[in-house]
Amino acid sequence: MQITFLSVSVATFLLAIPCYGDGCVSGINHKAMPSPEPDMRECKLYSQSSCCFSNYTEQLAVSPVIKVYNTYWNRCGQLSSRCEEYMKKIDCFYHCSPHAFNWINPNNSYSLLAAPICQSFCDDWFAACRNDLTCVRNWISDWEWDDHGNNCRNECIPYHQMYKNGKDLCNNMWGATFNVTSYPCHCLMMDNDDGDMIQQMILSRGTPAPGEMHTELAQVPFCQRRLKNLNERQGAKKEQKGTQ
Repeated sequence: MQITFLSVSVATFLLAIPCYGDGCVSGINHKAMPSPEPDMRECKLYSQSSCCFSNYTEQLAVSPVIKVYNTYWNRCGQLSSRCEEYMKKIDCFYHCSPHAFNWINPNNSYSLLAAPICQSFCDDWFAACRNDLTCVRNWISDWEWDDHGNNCRNECIPYHQMYKNGKDLCNNMWGATFNVTSYPCHCLMMDNDDGDMIQQMILSRGTPAPGEMHTELAQVPFCQRRLKNLNERQGAKKEQKGTQ
């Protein structure tokens, strides 16, 4: 995989980091500052520095998940286990990750804006939920709310009819929360490497030439792992297509 990406993607990423370091979004279920939560039942990726209390994760530590806080996940039937897993990753990131703080919406302190998310993550998410059902395109704005919670305005249809692909899913399901990028070392994968990725991008804000930053990042261990994994996955997909 050759590192030939447009400099605009780098500039966009750097400008999208209004804060430095870790903190917490000002949501209803968020702490004021991140701290350890060794007893988390879900979202354990953030247990050493969490913006949610461990008891919040109890509602995510079951399958199928019925309801998280005031939002039902099963308005179109239970999600498949694979699809549910990606929903959990996104919920954990927003509520528990101290990294989400870097993309607080400047218009309010309880939502995120244009957090860079990896194309490969979005593609896998779309594949996992492809045949699951949903009745809303935007889970933030499209529900009908009443005393019983969130309700469908329209009929339930498969994810692959609601969204064109993984990019469409990530860029729209949670409003303007995420912005899809194709370079794996400039984006969130909701994994252990996200902290290293964010730290490297913050340190690189003064890089004079985007090309130099690409070269430097490619030598960092987390980036090498991501590029290797992406190449292996692309190779596996080609082999699978070749046998069909």
